[in-house]
Amino acid sequence: MGKRRILPGELEIGSVLPWDAYDDRGFLLLRQGQMIGSNNQIEILIDRGLFAEVDPLVRKTQALTNKLGPSAVSPILEARRRLELICTEDESVEGFSEQIFFLRELIAEACRLSPDAALATAIFERHGRYSIRHSLDVAITCQVVGSSLEMSEDELSSTVAAALTMNLSILALQDELQAQKDPLSPEQREVIEQHPTDSVEALRTRGVTDAVWLEAVRSHHEAIDGSGYGQRKKGDEISLPAQLVSLSDIYCARISTREYRRALRPNAALRAIFLDQGKKVSQALAGRFIKAIGVFPAGTPVKLENGEVAVVTERGESARTPYVCSILAPEGMPLMKPIRRDTRDTQCGVREVMEWSAVGAMPSMHALWGKVGTIY
Repeated sequence: MGKRRILPGELEIGSVLPWDAYDDRGFLLLRQGQMIGSNNQIEILIDRGLFAEVDPLVRKTQALTNKLGPSAVSPILEARRRLELICTEDESVEGFSEQIFFLRELIAEACRLSPDAALATAIFERHGRYSIRHSLDVAITCQVVGSSLEMSEDELSSTVAAALTMNLSILALQDELQAQKDPLSPEQREVIEQHPTDSVEALRTRGVTDAVWLEAVRSHHEAIDGSGYGQRKKGDEISLPAQLVSLSDIYCARISTREYRRALRPNAALRAIFLDQGKKVSQALAGRFIKAIGVFPAGTPVKLENGEVAVVTERGESARTPYVCSILAPEGMPLMKPIRRDTRDTQCGVREVMEWSAVGAMPSMHALWGKVGTIY
């Protein structure tokens, strides 16, 4: 396994190193099991260029996987934590691209285990900075849809990397706007419209040279009818990776709650995308996007024909017949344990989509998805 740079946030006074640590020339600095004694020691180690040969997450995940089974949720939460560390690092930090591609590997593994559970983290795991989790949500959506489009591994990897970093220059502003009730100020609007270019420059400063990655970030707010911003591109001038990041960004933003508006139900967000096709996004991509996500996306609460309230957990044989887990009986009482239902059964068909505010407390992802929904 290749070396990766260790981030300052991974080192704490009194902690024991879970791996051997090396400098940038490959010389051993500290053995696994040695204790960090002071902030001064941390600063010296970082200045020397500290690298780990074996990633601690790999060891931790392997041990827990052997004991409890694989989880699709834990790698995503770990990727969120790491992305926040990476994006707040000094611009001159080495290995930025490698660190982002490592996060993409975590996302790809989570989606391999359960694309539905991975997508549902956007609904069930809403803690932490909005700007960071939104970037992860968009990246997960790109991974799931891009896989269904049979994009090449290299192109998909660069697309997911673009999703993770599309807003690199405005992360703090994103967090402010999440809680802002007033309309955008002229100054805020100018920063937002400039951010694709500014984010590309921030990536170049960090050593990113991947052309697909940079172009997807530069063009992720373009629209095929020419009404977007950046370079006012239209139609086929916008690359597929840029269109996929754009569409995933729109969808994930619409299903997120803002201070000034409630989140759209996932199926309503997809309906809006369908109505946008031919304007903001291509008809072909919109159709493939909806097919990949499902008419009733994972994590959506629904009422069934038998009166039960359930949660969509898995895409079924058709877009309109997902598998669900019932969590409330027809009279509204919580079930002792979620019951898996196949909505192809006429008695268990989806009657209507609900909002979580009307359902009540969310069950844990483990209760709905089992081992792949476990948080380690």
